[in-house]
Amino acid sequence: MKRFSLALVAVALLTVLATGLYAQSQPQGQAPLTARSRADEMLDRWNYIGNKLVAMAQDFPEDKYDYKLQKDERTFAQNLLHATALDFLLIRAVAGSNIGPDFGEGDNPSRDAFKTKADVVKFVQEAVVDGADLIRQQVDAGLDKTSKLGKKLRHNSDIWMFAIEHSAEHYGQLVVYYRANNMVPPDSRR
Repeated sequence: MKRFSLALVAVALLTVLATGLYAQSQPQGQAPLTARSRADEMLDRWNYIGNKLVAMAQDFPEDKYDYKLQKDERTFAQNLLHATALDFLLIRAVAGSNIGPDFGEGDNPSRDAFKTKADVVKFVQEAVVDGADLIRQQVDAGLDKTSKLGKKLRHNSDIWMFAIEHSAEHYGQLVVYYRANNMVPPDSRR
């Protein structure tokens, strides 16, 4: 019990000492950093996940674009097409206009409309660029506005977060496709 108490006192003293040294190493009188605008932060998140999907679309071999792990799943290309189509539907809701290419109804475009790897890559790139442009145009005020999505009005910030989260879910699925093909996803190579 005495050993435990001594060890506890030693840990407490080291913590206090480390905290004091850390505080001394910080510049005194320096103003705290200011946060970037909410639109800049949203743009950063949008580009971060979007560029990962672009990298995957460019990197994955075209002869494996129709690969899927199980019969009831989307193929690699279908995952990219679905994620991108939903991004465009959400971009259109926020913009209040028909931005982007025609890919038919819903969020599962036919592979017939995007036959080659180049077609898919271009589609994914367009969504990332168009979304980024819209966030830049609408700035912080645009995040506070509401748009109709389905039968509900939602704040644009919520729509953007939904788009980012949805893209991240598909990024995770595509990582599994990489690993199942003994490939290392672009983001893991750093």
